[in-house]
Amino acid sequence: SLIFLASAMKMSKVLLSIASTALRQAGAFQARNACRINASAAATATAAAVGLVGGATSLCSTPQPLAMCSNDGSGESSSTKAVVKSIDMPQNPPEHNPDLPFPESSLRLDTYNGVTLDVSKLPPSSCDDAATFDAHLAKALAIWAAEEKRGIWIRAPTAQSHLIPAITSQGFDFQHAAPGEAVLTKWLPKHQESRLPHGPTHQVGIGALVLHPLTGQMLVVQERTGPAAARKLWKMPTGLTDPGEDVSEAAIRELKEETGLDCVFDRIVCFRQAHGGLFNRSDMFFVCLCKLAPKYEEGLREGKDIELLPQEEEILCADWIDMEDYAVQGVWIESPLYKEMNGAMLKAAKHGIEYSGEIAAIGEQSSKEDKEDDAAHGFVAKNLPVGFRPGSNTIYVSSKL
Repeated sequence: SLIFLASAMKMSKVLLSIASTALRQAGAFQARNACRINASAAATATAAAVGLVGGATSLCSTPQPLAMCSNDGSGESSSTKAVVKSIDMPQNPPEHNPDLPFPESSLRLDTYNGVTLDVSKLPPSSCDDAATFDAHLAKALAIWAAEEKRGIWIRAPTAQSHLIPAITSQGFDFQHAAPGEAVLTKWLPKHQESRLPHGPTHQVGIGALVLHPLTGQMLVVQERTGPAAARKLWKMPTGLTDPGEDVSEAAIRELKEETGLDCVFDRIVCFRQAHGGLFNRSDMFFVCLCKLAPKYEEGLREGKDIELLPQEEEILCADWIDMEDYAVQGVWIESPLYKEMNGAMLKAAKHGIEYSGEIAAIGEQSSKEDKEDDAAHGFVAKNLPVGFRPGSNTIYVSSKL
């Protein structure tokens, strides 16, 4: 053990010598970060030699196994403190450069060696005057270039939109805009092609396929405005997802908004990708098979109808029609794309949705084998914990799996 300890101490001295060299060559700020990184490596090597961590491979493991590698110097590991971080934030970010003209609270580093400046978090002295901000941004860009930063992002809220000319004059361009703010980016490496992502490329829409519990007919609506209204088309209740909303949640919400009905998501029957839409964005459209809430089935047993409440602003009328009548509308039968989509919907509707042990279906009943095969098609939703960070995501997997 003493021999191993002596070897580890020699290794520590070598690593600390490297840090001292960095101190002389890189200036005070860069050296503090180099010393901090190398001191952590030296401490890990020493601990590995005396058996505190699991061997030499611990030098490269992430997240860091030693408390002294905590990014805030508190002596507590991130797992002990349960600090919630964004997935793209570095585990051990360098210290804030005091030469930067922007406060640390307004800056966010990422694991791609990029920086985001949130203008809304700047003091008035930094952002009230465009000329002052322009000078500060020029100084910051020079420092970030020297530190070999790559992508620089600026979030400019509407209240500080007067700064946008100063930002664009420094070589920034718009990445995307949303209500309340615009986001601009600049790629700093002069001899590399920009690796920054484009702005949002897709919108996501849903269509809710709902079958009547007794007749197996399909729920349809006619819209007051839009291309479907111009053709007097019967269509599924449809709509776009809201930010942060799952496809399954959007299907339930849109059905409620357009018809007043409550339902449960069952599965995705199929989906379609299209290009060249609004502002040249692409479009993903998911056909979702949904099951009506049990209260409607109970009402039917009592002799009540299912009351449809069309949304007054958007929906002209709502009704139940045979699936075959829906599929043979003129615009559908002229389109190979929609013939394929409606075929998938017909297949899903053929054996319907199970209500109280019975099946609401259309057409003739097929063999048990065909029924089991058809029923297996689609993608079911599973909302599962992420595990390595707080929160959960929804994954859609084949119902055959």
